[in-house]
Amino acid sequence: MEVNSVQAQLGTALRDEGLVDETVLERARELTVSSGQRLGKVLAEIGVVSQEQIYQAYAKVTRLPIWDGEGEALADDERFGRDFLLFNHVLPVAAGKRRLLVIDDPEDDGLIELLRRFAPDMELAIAPPSRLSYAMDAGLGAADDGTPGAEQSAINVESLKDMALEAPIIRQVNDLIGTGIEMGASDIHLEPFKNRIELRYRMDGVLHNRPAPKLDDYPAVVSRVKILAGLDIAERRVPQDGRIRIKGSGRDVDIRVSTIPTLHGEDVVLRLLDQKKRALGLEATELSASVVAGFREALGKSHGLFVVSGPTGSGKTTTLYSGLQEIVDGRKKIITVENPVEYEIPGVNQIQVNEPAGMTFANLLRSILRHDPDVIFVGEIRDRETAEIAVQASLTGHLVLSTIHTNSATGAIGRLIDMGIPDYLIASGLIAVSAQRLVRRLCPHCRAQSEPDELLCKRYGIAFGTVIHEARGCKACAKTGYAGRLPIAEHLPFTSALRHEILHDPSNDNLMRAARAGGFTTLLEDGITKVVAGLTTIDEVLRVAG
Repeated sequence: MEVNSVQAQLGTALRDEGLVDETVLERARELTVSSGQRLGKVLAEIGVVSQEQIYQAYAKVTRLPIWDGEGEALADDERFGRDFLLFNHVLPVAAGKRRLLVIDDPEDDGLIELLRRFAPDMELAIAPPSRLSYAMDAGLGAADDGTPGAEQSAINVESLKDMALEAPIIRQVNDLIGTGIEMGASDIHLEPFKNRIELRYRMDGVLHNRPAPKLDDYPAVVSRVKILAGLDIAERRVPQDGRIRIKGSGRDVDIRVSTIPTLHGEDVVLRLLDQKKRALGLEATELSASVVAGFREALGKSHGLFVVSGPTGSGKTTTLYSGLQEIVDGRKKIITVENPVEYEIPGVNQIQVNEPAGMTFANLLRSILRHDPDVIFVGEIRDRETAEIAVQASLTGHLVLSTIHTNSATGAIGRLIDMGIPDYLIASGLIAVSAQRLVRRLCPHCRAQSEPDELLCKRYGIAFGTVIHEARGCKACAKTGYAGRLPIAEHLPFTSALRHEILHDPSNDNLMRAARAGGFTTLLEDGITKVVAGLTTIDEVLRVAG
């Protein structure tokens, strides 16, 4: 059998059955190259076909029967060592008078040839990974060779499920999620190590340790989280992503769950998105008045590209959500393309990216241009293709809002140039660029007054004698000295001088010089105004914008 012949025939079989189209197949094939995964697994993760349909197609293509799970594992077959069976996911089975070698990867031609050579008396069969993993755990036990997830694989899947449904485990998971919500955490981290488990909550951008589940309870705790998120508890070898929705008791929290195998088990991260904290308008963001005014001026345009830059977790999307809230008036068609959709905005058509299914930022952006939008929000400009379409859309009568990962407003211009966007399109399409960060807010209960020395005042433009504040720490802020976060930002409207520099010499120095001529205030300077107002500290501003 030629390399990839099964893969090619699988795609054809699924297409002939009307289960997938050529566009989805082409995207899936690309992902098999980039990810190294089999076509069947990629298609299952996309969700366009079920695992059962995939294995029915595999059976048709390979002429191998599907094992139904019946029979007894032959753990003592001397031809195959236990390590070989575990590593290659092969299970010898006695099913009545039949002797089977069950595999879960019908695309592995080399393994199939090897098994046929060494066990010509045994019949090959295939089974979905979840079914085979369960049978292997029960019949062979687990690997103890230090492979990722080996510690957890020693536990029978059904036992894990039973444990995950027991009251103590349910209570532990409810408590750790409830604690995160009550504390206002943005993320919950469950991290397995050799002799311990760590539980950490990210609050105000910083991780804090809390009492963790016992080592023996950890597999059941992870399984409980995976059950809630709709994930496969039998699959512990590959990353999985899911979602939990908590509603009731005045709460509406969307939890994004991500698992990834590590040396000592599955690392789990839960991102908490409290729907009650959704954007309420630009005034609620606590951006400086001049930045809010610049935002509103950009949002009032009928066309053009407005980009907000900053690293992951800097509040870019929340700020743009706040801006969108202000322009939802029933007279404009507003469409967003996001990955993921973090909050629902009434009156806005929101679309979630699904890259394995071919629903990329670029492809979706092309499609929505045919839906007569007035305003388009693209969650992120991450490649040339998306950038080109966004700029072209801004030049054809659409207001386009997006984010980009750069350190400054002028850096966003350079990033677009580096992506290969012609300078004349950037100069014509962009109407404004902002950059922002989130700094921790001083705890109002324990902040302490201080008077910066003359050198510090000169360095940061603070009037000598100005009283500022320092972080101390108290019970109310868990001894951190901070409670909550607020944004610092810089906003750069496009002037004729700035456009001139983009067209002639768009170095960062020249762009900054043109920006300064227009009264531009930097992130650091905006942060210092928050320091003088007693909202944060110089150390905190320097940490994120220095």
